[in-house]
Amino acid sequence: LSLLIDKVLRLSMFEEQEPRLQLEPVDLAAVVRQVLGSMSLQAERAGAVLRVSIPAGESFTVQGDKLHLASVVFSLLDNALKYAGAKPEIEVSLQKVSGLTRLAVRDNGVGIPEALQDKVFDKFFRIQDGDRHDVKGHGLGLSYAVKVVQQHGGRIWVDSAPGAGSVFTVEFRSRAQS
Repeated sequence: LSLLIDKVLRLSMFEEQEPRLQLEPVDLAAVVRQVLGSMSLQAERAGAVLRVSIPAGESFTVQGDKLHLASVVFSLLDNALKYAGAKPEIEVSLQKVSGLTRLAVRDNGVGIPEALQDKVFDKFFRIQDGDRHDVKGHGLGLSYAVKVVQQHGGRIWVDSAPGAGSVFTVEFRSRAQS
C-alpha cells in the first residue's frame, strides 16, 4: 500500500509541477543489479529464470536521479514478473547504441496487442483479459516510468505481440566520461 501511495504522490507531483530531480552521475548497471537483488525473493517465488546481460568494462553512467531511475527499473521488472505466465523467463540487458545507454527488459509473457501498446503507458490503464484476474496492480507503474524517463530526457517504448512476450526498452543519453 505504501508503494502505491508513493507512486500516486509522485504522479501528482509530475502533473502539478516539474519534479525536483536530484541529478548526479548514476551507474545504471549498479541500479539494475540493486533492483534485481531486492526482487530476488519475488522472482524465486514466481519460479522465474532471470538472465542479465551487462557487458563488462562498459560504462553505463547516465545523469539522473538514482531513486527515480531505480523505480523505473523496478516497475519494468515487476510487470515482467506479473505478466510472464507460469514459467517466467526475464532478460534484462544494458548496451550502448549510438552514444545512448539502452536498458531492455524482455519477458515471455502474454504479450500486448499492437492497438494497446501506446495505451499501456497511460495512467490507470490495464489491459482487460477476460480470463485473467490474478494480476495485482492499479495501472500506475508504466505511466510513472514514462514520466520519469521523459524528465531524464530519455524515451521508453514497448515491442510486443500476443503470446510472444514483451520487450520494454528505455534509452538515455550516456554521460560523457571525464
